[in-house]
Amino acid sequence: MSKSENKLASRRPGGSPSASMPSPSYPAAGLIRQGWISLALWIAFGILIEGFNGFRSPAYLDDAVRREMFRLAHAHGTLLNLVLLGAAISARLDLIRLGRMASLGLCSAAVLLPAGFLFAGLWHLKDEPGPAILLVPVGAVLLLVTVIYISLTLPRRR
Repeated sequence: MSKSENKLASRRPGGSPSASMPSPSYPAAGLIRQGWISLALWIAFGILIEGFNGFRSPAYLDDAVRREMFRLAHAHGTLLNLVLLGAAISARLDLIRLGRMASLGLCSAAVLLPAGFLFAGLWHLKDEPGPAILLVPVGAVLLLVTVIYISLTLPRRR
């Protein structure tokens, strides 16, 4: 078996006797767990807001700020958790390096951004998002800094 085939086989479940699932200390293990669990929650939230729309809920339909904030929370929550899964897979394939700080930055941004939109829609002023909207720029800057850090620490390929 060539070196590249051996490396590929070790990544497949059951590919070789020594190919086991990553240990809990593996940096991306938390990303995978958070990514799948949160993705399921945001999909369920999307189904809930579709239900509000389908059943013509006045609390949802008559409140434009709530509608917009919930839509943004669902979109950002779903997409950022897909980013977490992509980062975990990329780290597992040794395409990127994910240290503790990068993992923490991605996980935190994936929580702060959609939570800011969600809570700003739940409790808001008349025509303005609520104070929780301040979590959004914090999460966005954290995401940007983390992505720049990951891009600057990409492994060099020859």
